[in-house]
Amino acid sequence: MFKIGIFGGSFNPPHNGHINIAVRAKEELGLDKMLIMPTGTSPHKGKAAMGFYAREYMCHLAFSKLPGFEVTDIEGARAGSSYTIDSLRLLKKQYPESAQFYLLIGADMLFFFDRWHKYQTILNECHVIAAAREPGQFTDMTEYATEIGKIKVLNLEVTQVSSSEIREKIAKGEDVRELVPEKVLTLIREKQYYL
Repeated sequence: MFKIGIFGGSFNPPHNGHINIAVRAKEELGLDKMLIMPTGTSPHKGKAAMGFYAREYMCHLAFSKLPGFEVTDIEGARAGSSYTIDSLRLLKKQYPESAQFYLLIGADMLFFFDRWHKYQTILNECHVIAAAREPGQFTDMTEYATEIGKIKVLNLEVTQVSSSEIREKIAKGEDVRELVPEKVLTLIREKQYYL
């Protein structure tokens, strides 16, 4: 049975925390492939300040050399809001029916998952996996996931960093070398992103 993870997000920019969560989840769940899915226009966050294709390219720089990782542009190819259920169904058409899908989300998304478009259908069509972004979230996440049902919470080692924090540091001229993959940081500097 082919097991495919889907890790979506704005990735504005992709950082070491994203990589850590994705790699650890792939290992822990025994996934054959992890798809990195930059969001188009997120119904939760609105349009990202950074264009889709710039964020997708940064994802290629951050993830493509990792074994079993692939970046998908499925959300950038669609106009309007990008709903997870639509992307999931499009991705499922690209793989054999026997493939199992695992949607990886963070705590920020878990705590309002019940307000996602067709969230019950998502729960029925794939495995939903939540990973903590901050220490101490595991217990709260597990309780919330139990209330919704059908969501597994992974207790992973957490790299405490956020894309918004990185953007702020870059705008202030602070060092982010420990937070962002080298190739991504080189591109950010060359293109003067987030200044």
